[in-house]
Amino acid sequence: MSNVTRLPPSGKKVHVEADIPASQLDEFDRAVTALAAGERPRMDTLARDEGEIINRAMAALQRIEAAIEAHPGTGQARRLVKFLAGVYNGEDYPFDLGELRALDTELANACLDYLNYDRLGKREVHKHLKNGDRDLHRWLERYDLLPRES
Repeated sequence: MSNVTRLPPSGKKVHVEADIPASQLDEFDRAVTALAAGERPRMDTLARDEGEIINRAMAALQRIEAAIEAHPGTGQARRLVKFLAGVYNGEDYPFDLGELRALDTELANACLDYLNYDRLGKREVHKHLKNGDRDLHRWLERYDLLPRES
């Protein structure tokens, strides 16, 4: 590997073999370099960088909204609305995270990016939607998603 920062030798050594697709070799090389140099993993860095989290979340929410509007009546759109409803009010609209598995990768990642932002508790999801809670309530009605009974 090129550009690997070497740490002083230690008494413990581990031999690792991995089959890495050629398209991911550069990313693998960077990850190994970061580990060898003692750098924090990428997700820890993202968690500390609130600005990056916000940017990713707003782009993610735009993808989610666009998918709901572009493909009404599909299973993916319904799952996305259920996800947003769960973020909006999880008590009334519980969302099983396993449903993310049925989304395409881009949309599942968009949900995770928004969820990462939502954990910060900065602002309610409907405040970020293009048309506020009107869109959310319209989508809930379109998919016949009712609040859970107490």
